[in-house]
Amino acid sequence: MPIDDVRRCFSAVYQRREGDDRGTTMIRESLSVLIKREQVVPVKATNLVKIELPTKIKLVPTVTKATKTVPPMPRWHRLLYDLEDVWPKATDKQRVRYVAINRWLMSDPDRTTIVPLRERALEVFSALGDEEDFESPEKALDGMRDGPLFGNQERLLHLLNAVATPPPLLSKQLLEEVAPNQLTRVGDGDLLLVVENSATWWSIVKALPTRHNIGHVAWGLGASFMSSIRSIADNHEIRRIRYFGDLDLSGLRIPDSAQRTARTAGLPHVRPAVNLYAELFATGRSWRASDKAVDEYRARKLVCWLPEEHHEAATRLLTEGRRIAQEWVGYRHLTRTQKWHADLV
Repeated sequence: MPIDDVRRCFSAVYQRREGDDRGTTMIRESLSVLIKREQVVPVKATNLVKIELPTKIKLVPTVTKATKTVPPMPRWHRLLYDLEDVWPKATDKQRVRYVAINRWLMSDPDRTTIVPLRERALEVFSALGDEEDFESPEKALDGMRDGPLFGNQERLLHLLNAVATPPPLLSKQLLEEVAPNQLTRVGDGDLLLVVENSATWWSIVKALPTRHNIGHVAWGLGASFMSSIRSIADNHEIRRIRYFGDLDLSGLRIPDSAQRTARTAGLPHVRPAVNLYAELFATGRSWRASDKAVDEYRARKLVCWLPEEHHEAATRLLTEGRRIAQEWVGYRHLTRTQKWHADLV
C-alpha cells in the first residue's frame, strides 16, 4: 500500500484541527505500533531526514480463528441432567457418546441383568451410533476417563448396569486358580476353551451349566495365544482345545497360526468352538473393520479353519473389510440358550 493511501485513510479517520502539523508524526507512531504487533511491514525504507515515513507498507494477512459451533443439546434423561453444564465445553468424542447413552436410556432398555462393560458398549453404540463415530463399538468406552460421567467409573458402571472385566473372583469353586499362563480352572474336564476377549470370558464362565467337560478357560490372550500355546504341553489334563474369537482378520489369523504351532509341538488340534461361532453368525451385526479388506484367495485360506457352513459368510466379511465382534454372544444371550455349549460337554 503506497504511503499516500495510508495518509488518505488516516485523514478519513482523524480530522486534524487547523494549525495542527502533527499528522506525519502521528502516522509514524501508529505505524510503529502496528509494526511491533507484526500487523504491517515497511516495504521500502526512506531517508528519514527528508521523508519521515516509508514509501510503502505491506499488510500482514491475519487468520481469524473460526468459532467452533456447538451442536444442539439433546433433551436429557433424568439421570444425565448434569451434562447440560458441560455440553458446550465437551469434546466431539465425548458428545457422541453422551448422545448415544442418553438415547439408550430414553429407550427404556432392559437393565435388570448386569453384563460386562464391553457387551453393554456394543449394545449401546452399535444400535445408536454409526461406523464413522465408533470404529469398534464394543471398545467405545475404553480409555474414556474425563468429564462428569466418564471420569466417574463407579457412576458409569451403575448407570449402564455393567461390570468391568477382568472381574473379581466369582467363587472358589469356579476359579480355583489363575495360573501365570492365564489358564483358569473351571472344572475337571479335559477340554481347554480359549476365548479371545476377557468380557466374553467372563460371560462364558458365569453362564456355564452345572455339568460340563471344560477343564480350563483361557482368557484375554489375544495374539499371544499363538506363542503361549506351547505352555499347554506341561498340562497333561488337556486333551482337547477349542477356540472362540472375533470374526475378523486377526480373530481368524490367531487360531490359524496357533493350529500350526500345536501341530509342530505335538499338542491337541486347535478346533473352533462350533456352536459359539454358529450363535455369533446368527446374532451378530457386522461393522466396518479396522483391518483392510483382503483378497478372496487369502480370505478363503483363513476361513477354512471354521466349519464349512460358515465359509461363505466369513469370506464376505474379510473381502468387504468388515467384522463381527464376539461380544455379540454376550451373557444374556448365553443364559437364554443351551445350544452354545452342546459341543463342549
